[in-house]
Amino acid sequence: MTNKRIYLNLFLIMLIGLLIRMMSIDKPFGLWNDEYVSWYISQKPLIGEFFDAVYKNCHMPFYYFYLKLWTTVFGNEDLSLRISSVIPSILGIWTMFETGKKLKDAQAGLVCATLSAFSGFMIYFAQEVRFYSILFLFSSLAILVTLKLLEKQTYTNYLLFYLTNVLVMFTHTIGFVFVFFNFLAVFYTLKKENKIQTKQITLIVLSTAITMLPLSPFLFKTLTASYLSQFWSDFSVTKLFFVLADYISPIQVNIVNTPVSLFSFLCKNNHFNFGYLIFAIIPLLIAFIGISKALTKPDKNIRVISFIAIGTLIVMILASILGKMVLITKYTTEIYPVFIALVGIGLCSIAPQFLQKTLSVLLFAPIVFYTVFSDYAPQKLNRNEGHKAVAELIQDAKLKKGDNILLLYYEDYRFQKYCPIEDYFVESMTKFNFQYRLMHEPPLHSEIMANGKELFKTSFESGKDDYFDGYLHRFFFNRMKKGDKFALISLKSVAFVDENRMREVLQDEKKFKRLPFMFLIFSHIDNMTQNYANTELAPVFAEEKGKWSITVWEKI
Repeated sequence: MTNKRIYLNLFLIMLIGLLIRMMSIDKPFGLWNDEYVSWYISQKPLIGEFFDAVYKNCHMPFYYFYLKLWTTVFGNEDLSLRISSVIPSILGIWTMFETGKKLKDAQAGLVCATLSAFSGFMIYFAQEVRFYSILFLFSSLAILVTLKLLEKQTYTNYLLFYLTNVLVMFTHTIGFVFVFFNFLAVFYTLKKENKIQTKQITLIVLSTAITMLPLSPFLFKTLTASYLSQFWSDFSVTKLFFVLADYISPIQVNIVNTPVSLFSFLCKNNHFNFGYLIFAIIPLLIAFIGISKALTKPDKNIRVISFIAIGTLIVMILASILGKMVLITKYTTEIYPVFIALVGIGLCSIAPQFLQKTLSVLLFAPIVFYTVFSDYAPQKLNRNEGHKAVAELIQDAKLKKGDNILLLYYEDYRFQKYCPIEDYFVESMTKFNFQYRLMHEPPLHSEIMANGKELFKTSFESGKDDYFDGYLHRFFFNRMKKGDKFALISLKSVAFVDENRMREVLQDEKKFKRLPFMFLIFSHIDNMTQNYANTELAPVFAEEKGKWSITVWEKI
């Protein structure tokens, strides 16, 4: 294949990848929580508030600088914000082509590029206002530069090696784990081959450490804190399976949380999920064949990048077991380029040609078919927790200025982009302050998170809480006049346990133990609010959009 033909094919692959990523990109429900945080931080004044907001977040600062620059130039409309993730995702297709070509040849490069273009994971997060697309780009660049450095120890390659690894660490909180194994693998290999001196290693390590000094407060805070975002998921081997499945399948199961078990997911409601077998399990099995073939090659470069990925993954698994992170696919983005590279190299190394072509068709055909024709293809998935839905619910409910809103789970400022939330009297019950509405003298928040189920079990069983009842009367019911409205806005992906299911859960010790406390407590608050409001006010409106619901009562 001539160079002209090779790069024409690459251009077509990248163009197809762009078209897929631009399909359905303007999501009807707007930005959801994580995306909203990205936008909110990027809108802070650069002097003062911006740095404070970045520090309070649990991720590294590069992406927020990038998004701030982007919004300054291109504006902060939702479509523009999402396109900011499309661009690095398309560039990631090119870096994977170069990686595959460097590891084997142009054909392998095109296979890696095609895998990247049709990657359900990359497509989904190319439409997400988060840092995962740009992290994939930086990680794939780091792997590519690593391969170049192993081949030629030039000043330029050393400099690029340093820069790409620094970019990974400046983008992701746990990027330093990937960088550690990258440094370890490269320096060990070059030292063993007498291609690097100790003083050169020392210089690179010291330069990196000095560059990373501004990040030390972020790392310290992250490594010593227990983030509430981890409440909803514990480690299981099933999670590891779904991470790997999401790497290759257009069906993205592991975006936020993982099913309890693969068996229950495949046999839900006594019906076998043949779709997941065809579009996920079979492609994953073929991907493993490719990876196995790649790993059997006596190739130094493959050994190095495999060591980086496996070492990083082991640390992530240990961190998940210890409760420091949740093992979902997006948090493992650094090692995804290695997965794609190994699959592409392995497939192109299979002999005879008939078997290679057969396996390639069995891998790509279901992925392409699902991506192009399925209503649930990754580019068509909505962000059902999007905050624009709340603004539309308030508008549909015809709330007037000064009406009352009890907002469950998120702070009211999270909706300012779409709604003049300040026009209403709003009380927010969040995962940080709910205890002050339920208890007169609550214990430390850490104790509540650790022992909340036992502390509130009696209240769960009775469906009542006198202190909360008093809170609703003091802040809402007693101050309302005839014609005033009270609205309960609730996130149903958190508050989904209705009274009947609550009784069922309480009667089954295993279910009670398994269901996270935060889901129980916010469902309990939702249920109690509806019961207390029904005794004091007249219900006049109820509606759901995405994962949000609103119920409105009127004082009569």
